[in-house]
Amino acid sequence: MKNPLRIGHRGAAGHVLENTLGSIEKAIELGVDYVEIDLRLTHDGHVVILHDPTVDRTTNGHGRIKDLTLANVQRIKTKDGQHVPTLEEVLKLTDGRVGLMLELKIRGLAKPVTEIVQQSQFSSPVIYASFHHKELSRVREWLPSATIMPLISRGRIAPRIPATLDAHHVGIRFDRVTKPVVESLHAAGIEIFVFTVNDAYDIARMANTGVDGIISDMPPYFRAKRP
Repeated sequence: MKNPLRIGHRGAAGHVLENTLGSIEKAIELGVDYVEIDLRLTHDGHVVILHDPTVDRTTNGHGRIKDLTLANVQRIKTKDGQHVPTLEEVLKLTDGRVGLMLELKIRGLAKPVTEIVQQSQFSSPVIYASFHHKELSRVREWLPSATIMPLISRGRIAPRIPATLDAHHVGIRFDRVTKPVVESLHAAGIEIFVFTVNDAYDIARMANTGVDGIISDMPPYFRAKRP
C-alpha cells in the first residue's frame, strides 16, 4: 500500500498561524507534499489567503474581507505580526518547492484564481478544491486541464459526485471514511483525500484505509506508525 500524500492544512496551522507565509514555510520545512490554503476576494477583486469571511479572528483588523480593499488589508497585521498574503505571494514562495491545494471559499473565484496561476507559470502541482461544486465546474471551463476536487462534509458519499464534474479526486471529512468507502471510490477511479486529521493515531488509521491524501494541521504526525 502506497503512502498517502501529506497535505499541510492552511500551511502548518498547528505550529504557525494559519494561512500565512510563515505557516506555509513551516509546512515545507516539515516535509509536506502539498500545502492547503483558503482563498477569498477583497472588495477590489484581489485574491487573498484567508479562511474566515472576516479578518477579525486572525488579525488586528476588523470587518468582512469582501468589504476591504487590498490597501486596507495590507495595513493590518496577523495576530503574530505577519500580513495577509496574496495568492501571487504564495505562488512565488512555493513555486518548485511544494504542491498547492487551493480551496475556493466563495463563488466567483474560478476566473481570477486560474488566471493568476497561469500567469505565474507555476511549476508545482495544483489541486483546486471547494465545497462550491459549481465553482469547480467554472475552474474546468477556464482551465480544462485543471485538477479539481469537490469537498464533501455531509450527505451520501458516492462516485457520481466527482463524476458529474469530471473530477478524479474527492475530499471527505475523515470521520466519514472507512475502507469500504475507499475501495468503492477507487474502483470508480477516484482518489480520496481526508480532512482535517490532527491526531497521530487517526492519521495512521486513515493511512491504513488506503486514502490517497491526508490533510492535517500537524505535519509531524505523518510519521506515526500505522495501527
